Amino acid sequence: MASFFENLFGGGAEKEAAEKNRAALGQYNTTSLAALDAGLNRATGAVTGARDAAGNYLDRNYGLYGDLRNTGTGILNSGRTGQLNALDPALKNYEALQSKYGAGTDLYLDSLGVRGAEGNRRAVDSFQAGPGYQFTLDQGLQALNRRRAAAGMLNSGNADVDALTYGTGLANQTYGDWQSQLAGLINPELAAASGATGVRNNISDVIGQDALARLGLEQAVAQGQAGVNTQRAANEIALGNSLSGLYTGDAQNRVGVAGNVVSGNMAANNLQAQGESQGARNLLNAGLNLASLAAGGFGGGGGSFGSFFGGGMPPDYGQASNVAYGGQRIPVFGRGS
Repeated sequence: MASFFENLFGGGAEKEAAEKNRAALGQYNTTSLAALDAGLNRATGAVTGARDAAGNYLDRNYGLYGDLRNTGTGILNSGRTGQLNALDPALKNYEALQSKYGAGTDLYLDSLGVRGAEGNRRAVDSFQAGPGYQFTLDQGLQALNRRRAAAGMLNSGNADVDALTYGTGLANQTYGDWQSQLAGLINPELAAASGATGVRNNISDVIGQDALARLGLEQAVAQGQAGVNTQRAANEIALGNSLSGLYTGDAQNRVGVAGNVVSGNMAANNLQAQGESQGARNLLNAGLNLASLAAGGFGGGGGSFGSFFGGGMPPDYGQASNVAYGGQRIPVFGRGS
């Protein structure tokens, strides 16, 4: 603690107060910065922790969409395979019927000569090889031969003509019937072809619906994963904005602390300067007053000055007056008028 004279002439009290203020400012600066560091770390940790937690859930969502793709694809594969397997026997049956009926209609076209002489020969050969025609021809010729033999004309030329006439007539008569029978296969063939076409249409529908379902699945997965990516980007942007706000606020707080420290130190410096300035003025005033006092005493004779310090009061000095020295009032004797 400063002495009276240090306070009076050296600004000791102001200096002590200024030093205490500086110490308090230093502690304030240390405490404030530590608090800001801790607060910034907690805030940034909370923000990044929230981002990471949200990111984990988004990763799970992204994976769930991948699982949806795999599961949905498996279901679609199974469904398509089952439907195609169910339609396949029907198609094969219709195709088999179409092939059987088609052989007859092809022969019918050959019989009409639509497919040329070669086709016509195939039709005639097939007609003549038919069991009905050959049986009827054989039975008819045998009957002619028996009649000719009974009449004794078996080896005559007329017998050959009769046989030729009979065979030609039989062919003309039964060929048309045979063609009619072949023509009757056209409608069954068309029905089999129509049935096969219907099954193929069903297969096409199954494939088309399967393709649409797969497209819808992929669109759903793509949209879902895109949404996850969008949310992830939004989280990153929000994180950046939050961190930016935290860093900006932290910087402003630190600037405020620094400003307070600077202002406080400046105030302490001003306080100490004012105290020292006032002490210097007090010292100067005291010196001037003492000099004035000394000059007045010597002017009246050394004895008077000596008697003043000896405790006696010269008769030509008046009463003591109080003079201010740095806030203190001290008695000073002046010459009487």
